[in-house]
Amino acid sequence: MAPRTLVAALSLLAHRAASAALNTTTSANPTATSASPSGPPTISNTDYSAEALDYLWSLVGDVTPDQHSTTVLPDPAVATGFSSPAARPLHPFVPSYDASLSGLVLPAGFGWGVASSAYQIEGAARAEGKGPSVWDFLTHQTGYVADGTTGDNVAEHYWLYKEDIARLGALGVPSFSPSFSWPRFFPFGKGPVNEEAVAHYDDVIATMREYGVQPDVTLFHWDTPLALVYEYGAWNSPQIVDDFFEYAKFVISRYDEHVHTWFTINEPQYCNWQWSGYPVSELWPSFEDVPAAGSGLESRFLCGHYSLLAHAKVAKWYHEEFKGQGRISFKNSGNYYESYTNSTADLEARQRWFDFTIGWFGGPWREDGDYPQSLKDTLGDLLPTFTEEEKEMIKGSCDFYALDGYTSYYVWASDTSEECIADPTTPGFPECANSGQTNPDGFPLGPSGDPGVSWLTSAPSGIRRFLNYITKELHPSVPDIQVTEFGFAEPFESQKTDINSVLWDLRRAEYYQGYLDNILMAIHYDNVNVTGALGWAIFDNFEWGSGVSVRFGMQYVDYDSLERTPKASLFQFLNWFKEHPVGGSTNATMVI
Repeated sequence: MAPRTLVAALSLLAHRAASAALNTTTSANPTATSASPSGPPTISNTDYSAEALDYLWSLVGDVTPDQHSTTVLPDPAVATGFSSPAARPLHPFVPSYDASLSGLVLPAGFGWGVASSAYQIEGAARAEGKGPSVWDFLTHQTGYVADGTTGDNVAEHYWLYKEDIARLGALGVPSFSPSFSWPRFFPFGKGPVNEEAVAHYDDVIATMREYGVQPDVTLFHWDTPLALVYEYGAWNSPQIVDDFFEYAKFVISRYDEHVHTWFTINEPQYCNWQWSGYPVSELWPSFEDVPAAGSGLESRFLCGHYSLLAHAKVAKWYHEEFKGQGRISFKNSGNYYESYTNSTADLEARQRWFDFTIGWFGGPWREDGDYPQSLKDTLGDLLPTFTEEEKEMIKGSCDFYALDGYTSYYVWASDTSEECIADPTTPGFPECANSGQTNPDGFPLGPSGDPGVSWLTSAPSGIRRFLNYITKELHPSVPDIQVTEFGFAEPFESQKTDINSVLWDLRRAEYYQGYLDNILMAIHYDNVNVTGALGWAIFDNFEWGSGVSVRFGMQYVDYDSLERTPKASLFQFLNWFKEHPVGGSTNATMVI
C-alpha cells in the first residue's frame, strides 16, 4: 500500500535514499494561493534510476503480466479474414434518417476514422521501462473501478498494434487517433526519455504509414505520471505546465512530419468529473494552499487552469517557434443541453451548463482569452486568475474546435438556484441547475446505453444542434469544427456469452447512422464547417470507472484470446462513408 500521507512518503523516501531509492530535496518556492498560483512547495525528484522506478511501481502493487512479451507480426489472415453482414443481407443496415441525404457527399479534406487511448487498450503496464500512471495506482489501490479490473493487460494493443493497424488498412479506415503514453516516454514524467518507448512509437507511426492509415495523435488522455502526483500534486500545481511542455515538445518534434493533427489534452473537463473526484485524497501529497487530487472544487478548477496553460504553451511553441506542419487543438467533452421550457429561468440554466462545461475551456475562442463572466461571478476566489500574458497565449491557441459529443440532456432551473449560486456548500454548486434525459412530456429522450454508463442516451439530432450552437452562438470565431469522439455502449453487451448475439450490435449501428446523418445535415442544411469525425472506439477497451464491463468497441475483443472480431456497427460506419464519400470520390480500398 502507498504511504498515506506526504510525511510518510518522505520518511520512506529518506529511508531508501541510502540504497539509492529516491533522492529528494525541498524547494523554497513560495506557497501558492488559488487566486495567484505561483507555485507550491515541492519535493523535487532528481533520481531516475531503476531502483527509483521500482519504488514507484511498489506504490501500485503487483501487475498482471501480458500474454505477449514481444511485438506480434501481422498475420494476413487475422488482418483480412473477417466477415461482413453485407455478404448475405437477410438483415439490412440501419437506413438513413433522411432520404434527402442520398447522394450528398462530404466536403473535400473531411477527415474520418476511429479513435482510442493508451491506457484503455495498450496493456503492457510495466513493460519496456514504462513508469506508472495515476490510473495504474487507482485501479490497484483504491477500489475505484466498478468491476475491479485494471488496464494492466486489457487488449494488449502495445504488442498487437501491427495486426490492429493492418486491419484498419484492409477495411479502408483512413485515420486512427490513438493517444501516446506520457509515462512510457518519460517514466518519471520528466528526466531521461525511455528509449524503448521511443522505438515502440517510432514503429507504430511507421506501421500506420505503411498501411495508409493517417495518425492523429493525442498527447495526454488522463494517464498522468504517478511520479508527478507524488512530487507536487501534478495538475494542481503550475509545475505541470513545464513538465507537460517538455514531454509534448519531444514527441511533436519527433513525429510532426507524419502527424496531421495533434490533440494536446483529451477532454480537460475531466478535471471536474474525474480528477477532482479521485477517492485518494488521503494518499496524495497535500500542500498548504494547493489541494491534492480528489479534494473537490478547488482541485477541479486548478486542474482546469493548468490544463489550459499547458495546452496554450505547447500550441504557441508549435506555431511560433517550431513552425509545425499540422494543426493543433484540445478535445472538449460536452453534451448538448436543451432547455425544458423557454422561460427565462430555464434558458439561464441551460447557459450555465454550457458555461461550466465547454465554456470553461472556451478561452481560445474568446476575445479576452479568459473565463466566462458567469464562472468568475459564481466561483470568486475558487477560480484561479490568468495574467494578461497568459490570456494572450490562450487566445487563438486552437486551430479548430474539437468536440467529443456523445449525448444530450434537458436542463431546467430549480426553485433554489439563486440560493445555490450564492453558497458553494449547496449540492449542485456551481452549475445550480437541474438536468435529465427525459422529455418534458415524460418520455425518455432516446434509447439508453449500457447501465454502466448511465449518462449515455442516443440523441442523434442533439449533435446537429450542438454543432450549430458552438459555431454560431457560443464561439462564432471557430473556423471549423470536428466531432473527435462519438460512440455508444450496447446495453449488457459484456454479459453476452454467444458472440453471434454480440456482433449484431443494432443500437450502436443505429447510433452511428443517426449521428453521422445529423453531422451531414449540419454541413449541407446549416452550413456548419464540419471537417472531421472520429468514431469511438476502434475496439472494446477498459472503460475507466466501469472497467471492462462496458463495451464501446466497433470490434469485439475476447479478453481471454485477445481476438478482435468486427461488429455490425463497424460495417454500418464504413458503409455510411461509402455512401457519402469525401469530395465525391469512392474509397477504393473499402471492404464491406
